[in-house]
Amino acid sequence: MAINIVKRCVAIGVASVLLSGCVGSNVATSKLMEYNVKAVDNRYARGGLNMAMSPLYAVTVGADYLVLNSLEFWTGENPISGQPHIFDTDTDTWLEVNSSIDESLHSAPIKISTSE
Repeated sequence: MAINIVKRCVAIGVASVLLSGCVGSNVATSKLMEYNVKAVDNRYARGGLNMAMSPLYAVTVGADYLVLNSLEFWTGENPISGQPHIFDTDTDTWLEVNSSIDESLHSAPIKISTSE
């Protein structure tokens, strides 16, 4: 009985990280790509370097997806650059919802109101 509860809690925790982790600026992967481009000035050498670095890209994508993007989503800012989360940037949108929801839900981190 207790094992089933633990399994469910772990599954919910993993799902919440995975579902929020796909959204973010992918800062670790972007930094690795920046290094790849700056390393050499020839497109073919960059392509070869990219292939050689593919295991590193797998690590950075995993770090972005599971950790960094999740932190960025839930805290409202990128943990490396300190920039606001891409979902909190002002832009011309097709659907306006902020005017119909509580002010505390307009940006991260979500603040729970204790007043009634």
